[in-house]
Amino acid sequence: MRRRLLLIGMGRVGRPYAKAARELGIDLAVLDRPSSLAFAKARGYLDDDQIGYPVVGTSTAAWYSGLAEVLAAGSVHGVVAFGEPHVTAAALIADELGLPGPGLRAAAVSQDKALQRSLFARHGIPQPASIAPPDLDVAAAWAAPRYPVIAKPADGTGSRGVRLVADETELRDWRTEGPFLVEQYLTGPEYSLECVVRRGEILFAEPTRKTTTAPPYYVELGHTVPAGLEDPGPAEHLAAAVARAMGMRDGLMHLEFRLEDTGPHLMEVAVRTPGDHIFELHALAHGTDLFAAAVAVALGDEPDVRKTRSGAAAVRFPTAEPGVVARIEGVPATRRLPEVADLQIDVAPGDRVGPCRSSRDRVAAVLLRADDLESLARAEKTAEDLLRIRTTPE
Repeated sequence: MRRRLLLIGMGRVGRPYAKAARELGIDLAVLDRPSSLAFAKARGYLDDDQIGYPVVGTSTAAWYSGLAEVLAAGSVHGVVAFGEPHVTAAALIADELGLPGPGLRAAAVSQDKALQRSLFARHGIPQPASIAPPDLDVAAAWAAPRYPVIAKPADGTGSRGVRLVADETELRDWRTEGPFLVEQYLTGPEYSLECVVRRGEILFAEPTRKTTTAPPYYVELGHTVPAGLEDPGPAEHLAAAVARAMGMRDGLMHLEFRLEDTGPHLMEVAVRTPGDHIFELHALAHGTDLFAAAVAVALGDEPDVRKTRSGAAAVRFPTAEPGVVARIEGVPATRRLPEVADLQIDVAPGDRVGPCRSSRDRVAAVLLRADDLESLARAEKTAEDLLRIRTTPE
């Protein structure tokens, strides 16, 4: 009997999961919004026998409600959450069906940054000092002897709402809806750690170096593999401690940390696919298919996380000055570079470009691969010089 994988959420960048299921001989069912399913079918992301089930709404209850129709068509043998909105529903379904998954405890911790700070502090895991205040008055009192500090929503992704504030005036001018955090400002270089966990054991842990804009918003402008860490051991020990603290069982774990003089300090953790093409970078650099590994773990199989080659890869997100896009230069020449694996342009002439304050404000993505980091850096510079998105001020 063929096994069947339920992918919750797919969007515009979940095609590698469909590809992995096809290559592993697994039937695929996808729960997603009608517009995303239509996009996937139109682009050929889903084959005819890979079935999409539309979901109306974005709440955990909405994602969970699609399970009845999926099960009416056959059994489910594995569940994978694609993005942040899908984590709790996927964990709930996996627990209900007795399938591998991160577990509801890990899912709950993953979804709440304030809960992460409280839990990991109790377990002695290095992280920034922080407070989850009930209001700005309490936040201002805590921050008074610590400026500058980081203010950010207790949920959300893509750097949305995250800001470095220098004083009480800036803190009170900062606005967010719902719970928020104020944290100690750490200055060490930023990394992420991509992990594959099976039965509580970390089978794969590989760092990725992060590049961001300057303060105050820290928007991610690039990622590089290998990360260039002289000793990844402390980061791996951090990941093991985090997995134990949150009760992580099976699946993906994406950690973000800053490397301070005293060692890595945890910034946050998520139990879902990382964004920004990070998994593609590991495939380009080392031949490791982490999408297939996630599918294998979800089905209770042993994942293949071997490195089959030694190389380097990066994604860079070019920026543009705020205004109206007038023209885009250098696209054919950039695509012809032998190191360019993919080029995506997300704007067109006439589109408005705002200030870069979150990942949603980025305008393009360039994926590159090379034999080593030095060659990669040269290719990045060439692509940067060729590709220009020109705007005119409004």
